[in-house]
Amino acid sequence: MPIRPRKIAPAPRNAPRQARAQATVTAILEATIRILEREGMDAATTTRIAEVAGVSVGTLYQYFAHRDGILDALQEREFQRALALMGNVLSNDNLTKNPRDTVTAVVRGLGELYASCPSLHRVLVIEGLRVIEPARVEAFDLRVVAIIRHFLVATGARVRRGNVEAAAFVIFQAVRAVMLACLLERPAGLDEDALSEELVDLVLRYLVDDAPEPAPKPAPRDEPRKKTKARALRG
Repeated sequence: MPIRPRKIAPAPRNAPRQARAQATVTAILEATIRILEREGMDAATTTRIAEVAGVSVGTLYQYFAHRDGILDALQEREFQRALALMGNVLSNDNLTKNPRDTVTAVVRGLGELYASCPSLHRVLVIEGLRVIEPARVEAFDLRVVAIIRHFLVATGARVRRGNVEAAAFVIFQAVRAVMLACLLERPAGLDEDALSEELVDLVLRYLVDDAPEPAPKPAPRDEPRKKTKARALRG
């Protein structure tokens, strides 16, 4: 069977420059999310999207050549949301924070992004590499890894890994892969809180010494001394 060429979604036909045009594009994107969350991917036709967005199909086509173009725009918007989150939590203002607090903020923040529109993210996982240029995905990954690497180098916490570049890549890809797998497979017994707890522990044990300090050993019991004293009294 011949291999079908991968179709890359083009940029919007007319980039929204005025506030009214931007509002129209936003309405189209939000309508697509609502349909994906409530009705599923099969229902997300351009006709249905235009209907829910409150615009004509012709207006929709002014900005997007087809549905893949809308998915491409949604993926770009999610990229920007994730970058804003990472940049905020891993900023220079937070370098002295407790590592557990920082890692928890990142993991929970990413989890909230996925949880806000899970059906959209399931579609983007499945369809993303078909409609988005690989170079854009790589560029996003590189920016996130750069943010993590900078934080690891600048933080006052002791980092256990010698190769910080590799460590930044590993923890980002590990956390993302687990989150996306949970999104697709929905494993039993692993809710958002449990998932966050497991991922935070994974990252901390890989990067820093965050294991609880061992409990102090109990003071040695003086039973032998008591026995000796008792013998002396009997004698």
